[in-house]
Amino acid sequence: MERYIFLGVLLFSLIALGIGMLLPGKSVQEAEPYLPWQIEKTAKGSSRVFGLELGTSTLLEAQNRFRELYEVSMFARDDGDKVVEVYFDSITLSGLRARVVLVMELTPEQLNGFYERGVRIATLGSGGRKVTLDDVDLLSLASMPIASLTYIPKSQLSAELVQARFGTPAERIREKDSESLVEHWLYPDYGLDLILHEKGKEVLQYTQPGRFDSLRKPLIEQGGIIVN
Repeated sequence: MERYIFLGVLLFSLIALGIGMLLPGKSVQEAEPYLPWQIEKTAKGSSRVFGLELGTSTLLEAQNRFRELYEVSMFARDDGDKVVEVYFDSITLSGLRARVVLVMELTPEQLNGFYERGVRIATLGSGGRKVTLDDVDLLSLASMPIASLTYIPKSQLSAELVQARFGTPAERIREKDSESLVEHWLYPDYGLDLILHEKGKEVLQYTQPGRFDSLRKPLIEQGGIIVN
């Protein structure tokens, strides 16, 4: 997959990070652990994970937290739906390595503007389109909030470990047409859809609790089977 790295944002982020490291009392080490099961509900009705509050924390804050390069892609579907995703191919927090994908919080007007100013549009095999963003729009993303976060750990999580760390899910939904067993363990109070694959990597999707139906509804519409 073709990737685009915006170095200007990275340079700004590294300068800010470097200044922070020189301030009294600052340390290169994490001040506190950032683990995938440490989810905090906020006073605003959102959730905070890895030190980032969904709907409030910005891309720049995420870059400073993860301390890695990121890559930006915009996708436009035939039905008009558009999304901007930011990829961190490999991060390490509290000794755990993972891939992270952020979906940015953008208005329809902002998304349409990004699309119209895109410097290149490529057609995907699925029929959608991938857009290379204009440099100015890429720069503006740094100060925009994160809508949702997907965390894909490098090591597998067993159902037993998930139960011990996350507790009993409010609901479990099994995908109907998957070639192998795939279950979604849903924690709506924390905005978490934890996907357990029988033959593959687990995926943790975090969204704002008030928007949790955007994760659950498609599972039911696609014939998902409620198993509890």
